[in-house]
Amino acid sequence: MLLATRRSVPRKRGLARRDRLEQAARELLENHELDTISLGDVAQRAGVPVSSAYHFYDDIRDLYAALLAKMEEELLEHYRKPLRATPRDWPAVIAALVRKGVRRFAGDPAAARLMVGPKTPADLKLRDRANDVALGKLFEAHMNTHFVVPAMAGRSRIFFRAVEIIDLMFCLSMVECGRINREYTDEAIRAAVAYLGSYFPATLPRRR
Repeated sequence: MLLATRRSVPRKRGLARRDRLEQAARELLENHELDTISLGDVAQRAGVPVSSAYHFYDDIRDLYAALLAKMEEELLEHYRKPLRATPRDWPAVIAALVRKGVRRFAGDPAAARLMVGPKTPADLKLRDRANDVALGKLFEAHMNTHFVVPAMAGRSRIFFRAVEIIDLMFCLSMVECGRINREYTDEAIRAAVAYLGSYFPATLPRRR
């Protein structure tokens, strides 16, 4: 029992240091681009020896990957919550979901930089596609909660591609403005609704 307790102490200390490093990276990303931050910068802000930082992560990209996984789950949790108001039609569901994402990124600029910013490495963006698949299923579920969505082969893939369209508009806004502005929010809604409208009729039966 004593041996198990001794082993748990360094394990808990290690987990605490990882959390501090990831929180420090999040704080630095609030005001700095990804490619201007080093693992040493993160370690210094976290108050963790650089050697310990390299014990946990191979490099800053490895740390970003761990932080991205956390942010992805946070975003999914954000989207699992019901919509604030009853939508008048299915395009209103999409508009509400897009604005839901904009509010999330406006309140977490670090997540905006890492998830939809222009400096995110290509391999991390590719890994984020799996998160967009899950996000597409949540979009589908929200729409199906309020309206009877026609069954069709590959329906979830259609919603995934709609999420990718929204993601593209968010990325363009980050490139041009450093944030997701009103113009690109409206463009994201317009583009996603137009794409989904090529599959679904303008009016869907409302669920009772």
